[in-house]
Amino acid sequence: MKKIAFVLLLLPTLLWAQKPSKNSIKINLSSLLLRNYHFTYERSLSKHMSFSLGFRTMPYGNVPMEGTITEQMDDKSINLSRMKLGNIAITPEIRYYFSSKGNQGFYAAPYARYLVYELTAPITVEDKSSGQLIQVDRDFKGKITSMNGGLMFGIQYPIWKNRMVFDFWIVGAHFGTSTGILTAEFNPALSTDEQAVLQREVDNLDTSPFKSVGKVTANSAQINTEGPWLGVRGLGINLGFKF
Repeated sequence: MKKIAFVLLLLPTLLWAQKPSKNSIKINLSSLLLRNYHFTYERSLSKHMSFSLGFRTMPYGNVPMEGTITEQMDDKSINLSRMKLGNIAITPEIRYYFSSKGNQGFYAAPYARYLVYELTAPITVEDKSSGQLIQVDRDFKGKITSMNGGLMFGIQYPIWKNRMVFDFWIVGAHFGTSTGILTAEFNPALSTDEQAVLQREVDNLDTSPFKSVGKVTANSAQINTEGPWLGVRGLGINLGFKF
């Protein structure tokens, strides 16, 4: 009787251990260094193919690696120490595994990516051409959205009793288009001279390769951007659980 009871208690565990695992949930460990939280769900479709859906978010806050970026910037009118940034990304992809062992080994993954960046971009300008100092310091807030398509290569292997997976993104890239709107509200209103100084700065902003058009009034300003978007994926260390 004791043996029968032991087998009955152990049976669900044995069945679970032998059941094929077609699903996995993974977290990208390397993205944590940039304050990004990236999770991926993968579903096996066959020995060679799977579908995965990734979700990434970076909470709105200070720009990661601010000091390094500041050293590379030519436009000193942008105060990066006051800049804020956040984003979300949704990435569906189809993976083709070249091995027939079942969703492991080297793979190629065509994918799409939808991106939304929320940002605050402080702009500070000074002008002494009229003989007196005119200074304007305002925060432009808004969003930039992007749609992309790309291709990534990686390698995945099961670990720890075939219940966990190690997924390494080797290299990938995506290309698409983007649009953005940044606005600033002024209270108190700008003087005529301050409007002229800020308009000149907005017109001369170096946003290459994006095109930008800005309009400044006494009470507000708006900058519209559009252009190509290029992104890179790679050197991603992912750890997952299969179920």
